[in-house]
Amino acid sequence: MIFAEVKLKNGEIVRIPFVCQRCGKCCRVLSKVVFDPIERKLYMENIDEISKYVNIDEVIEKISRDVDVKHPVKLPCPFFRDNECSIHPIRPRSCRIFPLGKDFDHGIGCPGLNRLKELISAFDVEKVEYKFVEGELPKVRVSRSVFERLLSSSPTDEEIEEFFKLNEI
Repeated sequence: MIFAEVKLKNGEIVRIPFVCQRCGKCCRVLSKVVFDPIERKLYMENIDEISKYVNIDEVIEKISRDVDVKHPVKLPCPFFRDNECSIHPIRPRSCRIFPLGKDFDHGIGCPGLNRLKELISAFDVEKVEYKFVEGELPKVRVSRSVFERLLSSSPTDEEIEEFFKLNEI
């Protein structure tokens, strides 16, 4: 789970969730998949694990038909299909932690990150830390006024649901 842990000026802590907008910009623009047409191989994180989940030979065959190159080339992620990640349960770590990382949103204008920043701006903020946590995380107790402040930003049902995975009133 990706979220912003926000320390408010009154000392309270609240966690605001990052909710992916499923636009696919990161999959198309920031993919780390490299295809070598000479070796007929894909190079990427977790390729061995992914090979257990999907037939890599079929993926390579499709890429070979669609991409006319004579040298290795970086591709949009071939596992992003119909605006979804077809390997979501085993996607590489660099995908799981996006938009966090060395360059944060990497300049692609991630709408989910923009929305997260918008939600944060509803609060009187002292400090913000962006975090990625896998597994269970103890909830933070927040005041009713913090939740009402979140509601003032017209959160989606998904944003509210994710908020309550991180916080309790």
